Amino acid sequence: MSNIIIYTASAGCGKTENIANLYIDLINSQKALPGEIVCITYTEKAARELKNRIISKAKQRGLDLVTISKIQNSHIKTIHSFCMYLLRFYWAWAKVDTNFKIVPEQNRLILKLVDHYLSVYPETLGKLSHERFFIEEYFHFAESIVQEYFNSAKYVEKACHLEDEMFHVFDYLSDRLNDQFLKELTYDLVLHRTFELLSIPEVNRDVKSRFKFLIVDEFQDSNFLQKSIFENIAENIYYVGDKKQSIYRFQGAEPEVFDEAIENCSQVLELCENFRTNSELGKKIDKIATILFPNYKPLSYKHQADGFLKVVEIVNKAREEIIQNEAIYVAKKIKEMVESGVEISVGGKPKRKVKYSDFAVLSRKIQNIAHIYKKVFEDYDVPLDINFKRGLLEQKEIVPLLGFLEILQYPDKKSGYLRLLANDIFKVDRFTLLFCEMSKIECYVPEDVLKFIAKQRDNLFVKKISEILYEFEDMFEYSYKVYKFFGKGAYENVRLFYDLAEESKSFSIEDLYSYVNYQGERFSSFSSLDDSAVLISIHSAKGLSFPIVFLVGLCESTGYFYGRSPKLRGSYDTSTREYIIAPFWMEKEYTRIKNISKQQEKEELKRLFYVAITRPMAGLFLINSSLREAIKKRGGAKSFGEEVGLSYILTKAEEIGIEKEVVEIKEDEKTSQDFVSRSENNLSFALPAVILPDEFENRFRFLSPSHIMDFKRCPAMFSLKYVMGLPVFDEQSSKEEIQQNAKVLGTTVHRVLELTSLKDIQSLDSNIALAVLENDFEDEKIVKELILNFFESQFAKEIKDKVIKEESELPFYFKLSNQMIYGIIDKVYHLEDKIFLIDFKTNLHFDDAKFSSYIPQLFIYTMAMKERFPQKNIFSSIFWLREGKKFDYEQKDEHLEDVIDVIKKIRNIRTRKDVLELIEDSLDRNCNGCEYEFYCKDEQNIKLIRKKLE
Repeated sequence: MSNIIIYTASAGCGKTENIANLYIDLINSQKALPGEIVCITYTEKAARELKNRIISKAKQRGLDLVTISKIQNSHIKTIHSFCMYLLRFYWAWAKVDTNFKIVPEQNRLILKLVDHYLSVYPETLGKLSHERFFIEEYFHFAESIVQEYFNSAKYVEKACHLEDEMFHVFDYLSDRLNDQFLKELTYDLVLHRTFELLSIPEVNRDVKSRFKFLIVDEFQDSNFLQKSIFENIAENIYYVGDKKQSIYRFQGAEPEVFDEAIENCSQVLELCENFRTNSELGKKIDKIATILFPNYKPLSYKHQADGFLKVVEIVNKAREEIIQNEAIYVAKKIKEMVESGVEISVGGKPKRKVKYSDFAVLSRKIQNIAHIYKKVFEDYDVPLDINFKRGLLEQKEIVPLLGFLEILQYPDKKSGYLRLLANDIFKVDRFTLLFCEMSKIECYVPEDVLKFIAKQRDNLFVKKISEILYEFEDMFEYSYKVYKFFGKGAYENVRLFYDLAEESKSFSIEDLYSYVNYQGERFSSFSSLDDSAVLISIHSAKGLSFPIVFLVGLCESTGYFYGRSPKLRGSYDTSTREYIIAPFWMEKEYTRIKNISKQQEKEELKRLFYVAITRPMAGLFLINSSLREAIKKRGGAKSFGEEVGLSYILTKAEEIGIEKEVVEIKEDEKTSQDFVSRSENNLSFALPAVILPDEFENRFRFLSPSHIMDFKRCPAMFSLKYVMGLPVFDEQSSKEEIQQNAKVLGTTVHRVLELTSLKDIQSLDSNIALAVLENDFEDEKIVKELILNFFESQFAKEIKDKVIKEESELPFYFKLSNQMIYGIIDKVYHLEDKIFLIDFKTNLHFDDAKFSSYIPQLFIYTMAMKERFPQKNIFSSIFWLREGKKFDYEQKDEHLEDVIDVIKKIRNIRTRKDVLELIEDSLDRNCNGCEYEFYCKDEQNIKLIRKKLE
């Protein structure tokens, strides 16, 4: 029996800080070495942040360099990463290939059914004509079985009320997924294989002898299968979490896991001090939480400061106007607060004026509202980032592209044709495809697409996937058709998918799947480098905090069993502690399971609401909408607000301290005329109103100094690199190796400079060792030599004792009229009356021409910092580390004109014709060559580029 200690922590109560302290305490007390501690999280981002926090804590508490290096390589991982480690380490027992790949789970099993039942046995298809209706029904039922197979896979105990025939299908699915020495695993199968592996006595003993302690963060997001795995890893377990924030039931998480763990634990420790929210807002949230959860205990608050909570009731004329009107109110309010200079206090710091990046707009689902918010915010000139990149591969406009790629790679499988053709673009009925023999299925593919597939099949694994996709786009104009059928939001998803395919450099669909899924994980958090509000789903916002939050969509209808077929129901029954599956014809059992699941969904909505209202630090707006002439509802799903009891919360408004406002959006309101921009620079550009197939509408919404410098250097190179996304070719492999080493050296040196402050030079050796370890760079000597060239320079010696504040890798934004420019400054030194901005150059020796090329970057740095600190003198410089000298920038009026001129030219790149003209105009330039000269100086390559752009 494991020794289990549970930390319960409400939102904002410092879970990560306590885990870091616990980790270091285990090492300092000599209870375990870093390699004997496993630390589990649920996202890659959370794992990286936790590791960085633990390493930072180790430095603060004086751990030696060797121990810190061991922490860097320890098991601080996601649950799936650690399970994959175990499977590869014990591969023979686990019966998996040591080089197995992860494949995406979406529809994977149902597609296997299609390929193995309806592709491999074509002779059976001719016998199905009279029973087609029943086969279609059976197929729907099979989809339900696959869904419940996924759901039930999260549980150790199951009770299935199914006939033997249905159990045969379950067995078939298991057999297909459990072949000896598997080469492909889904994420769910990784967990199942690990559970089975740890059930082997000799493996279990060996694992528990290697790992003494297990720490699990966000334990409320676990399922029963994961809990069983945890309790077979180590004898001593720490669970850290909050049942009130369990909102991933649709992914298999069960809050009852938390309850059962508490029943069997040896100790429960409560973290009750909130470090996120201002006390006045926090006390109001506490009162709402007490309504949601009767056993809720109010918190104490670290930051004694003001905070507001406001409910806004928007009266709408028609239901179709609700989303638009909510977006208008939110955009106007944000604009009004920024322009009127509203002040807030955040994190215990003195009051300051709000900026756009202080605001977050949260909603249950944002796919259906993103395009509306984007348009409204553009009308009000309010910058907005939209965080809706999760689940990209499941979008209806992306599935046909995946089908196209699957047909290329697996021409004998029906699933690819099903995904390519059964949609609004190709308009083929999916059951027609299901019952079609493979020899005849190609007749449903458009002739030009069929010829293209035949041609490209020879290029598979030779050309990158992105190149094939771009050629398909050129031939078929797919993104234009998507815009026509599905709208602008879907069009933007397609362009995003193309960009991710290009970034992935994949040659197979499996590699592309893995890369895009990783990006979905990476994008699941929000981190903006520019001064923009963010529209983000509540699920994606979990774990994040924002100064001011708008919660929208409270009137949105909530339906149960979203995305699931009604022919089969499954749910966890707390009375029997089993996951029970029942088909719809077993009416009594089916109804019981349906009611259990309905109540669980309602409780999850309350937890989702709690997560949303605990994201703000200083202010919260709850946006509720009503109709001017309300129609009495007859049955049907309730709204989000109704399910969480918003009406009752409002009856307690005065007691809670909620402000109330009723708003009616005027019918003749013109969004673009309500506010006048205060921007002084007159930078004008206009994007076409209609999206053309060859238009680059959003590509240059944000620019970096590198964009501007590269365009000045050579418009052709800029076009080839940033617009066409062409790769760099270098025939001299030795030169390529030198460039690669130079890049790693630069990364390593910058990492050391980031870690080392002027007043902490004694940590230099340990920081060099860590940076070298992180970047796998072998030559510590040259790294130290370059670093000392800075720290022993005259400049560093002069300012060392005068520095009040030092910042490393500082992100900034700078707005020139409608253009947002972003970047990162290597070092910022704040003195009493001046600020020094330093950009480090590692691999270059100084000359005037090189320095001149960096003037736009230094100008932008200077202007961005002057905007933040207008009362201080700003000095921007480049420090050439090989020279050991600083070279200063002197600001001139023509630099502003120069940058604006470049931005205008970049924003005027709207079509392929514009790109071609830039390239043609640059070909006659007498340049010294660059990394893209492979294209410019080869007539055959230029012909190919012209053909692509004409």
